[in-house]
Amino acid sequence: MLTRKEKREREKNQNFFFDFVKIQNHFFKDLVDQLKKVKDKRHQSYITYGPETILYTILLKSVFGIKSMRSMTELFNKDECIENIRVVLGLKELNELPHYDTINDFLAKLEPKELETIRIYLIKKLFEKRCLESFRILNKYWPIVFDGTGIHTFKEKHCEHCLRREYKDKETGETKVAYMHHVLEAKLVVGDMVLSIATEFIENESENVPKQDCELKAFMRLVDKLKKTFKRLPICLIADSLYACEPVFEICDKHNWKYIFRFKEDRIKTVSQEFRAIQSLETNGKSSEYFWVNDIAYNDRLVNLVEKVKVTENEKKQEFLFITNFRITERNAEILVQAGRRRWKIENEGFNNQKNGWYEIEHVNCHNYNALKNHYLLVQIADILVQLYKYGSKLLKQLKKSAKEISSKLLEAIRTRIITVEDLKKCKKIQVRFTYT
Repeated sequence: MLTRKEKREREKNQNFFFDFVKIQNHFFKDLVDQLKKVKDKRHQSYITYGPETILYTILLKSVFGIKSMRSMTELFNKDECIENIRVVLGLKELNELPHYDTINDFLAKLEPKELETIRIYLIKKLFEKRCLESFRILNKYWPIVFDGTGIHTFKEKHCEHCLRREYKDKETGETKVAYMHHVLEAKLVVGDMVLSIATEFIENESENVPKQDCELKAFMRLVDKLKKTFKRLPICLIADSLYACEPVFEICDKHNWKYIFRFKEDRIKTVSQEFRAIQSLETNGKSSEYFWVNDIAYNDRLVNLVEKVKVTENEKKQEFLFITNFRITERNAEILVQAGRRRWKIENEGFNNQKNGWYEIEHVNCHNYNALKNHYLLVQIADILVQLYKYGSKLLKQLKKSAKEISSKLLEAIRTRIITVEDLKKCKKIQVRFTYT
């Protein structure tokens, strides 16, 4: 444990941005090359900045927790900042950083698939490093949590892809329409980290569709994307009770995937009734922390249910009930329940942090719909880099900084400290180990 004086000395002598770059290069030494490969649809004769300069600039906006594009342009307008980005990108010359209008023009024309390719590169590199193996379920299955959320809401129609919801104004009683953009995320939950692995935007094909897009429809599209990208990956899907339905069970059977879904009593009534009937017979009113039943018939398959009853300090009961295709035993009941409860990670450390904490993804950086999607995807990529830095840096583990303090230190460092090419060349190999708190 460092004393307060030791912490001050460590911070005084530390270049936080250089520390971040070392973590970045440790895991993704070819990241800059990947950014350079992005297909640029702009007219080549008018180009001042390559895709790597534009994309890395906007990634750093998210890494440093800068809310608006205008603030980014103002805060990055320092010689030290420009020089640091030039060195990290390996450019011979960089006199200015791109203005936010230039960045939004680029993102408006960029195919989102290009950014998805970069994210796939990041995730596959992490698998290759084998640094996350200890977080598999039962030493085999990678926990991937699915959940949807709203990212933008407008009082007036934003574009033809908007989802629409009618509601009554509480003051006037008038019926109004809200226009929204939602997204479905698949996130890899490993220890304290929640890493975006695939994204599907919940969007209407056109303004006059007879039935709007929804989370389950988006799930079907996202599953195809996930299977094509990670063909042999042993996966365990984790989600809320919405996914406890026949179409999802069929997909898991087809791909030989495992699943653990939160289960509500009214989701499949025949299954819940049989579970409760067996429970009343076998427990005979006695309370126990875990109870499970295997091989409950549902359609042409058998499903398994496990429940944990937790008594809080106020002597209130909390019940956690899950449906799964894992066969439940005394040895794995606790493991499966804990895995199922990882769903809360995507809401707390995932969406909540991105909305109200570090990134503020609900802020509209550009009104062009394609650019909006690319801004969102870039936040997911930046979030992977940030989490690896936050949970992988030995210094941050010692200093125990909050998210706001970390982003502030990073921004201060890139604006006041210089990284040289020699610094990067002399940079020693580092060891990064992740633990689960």
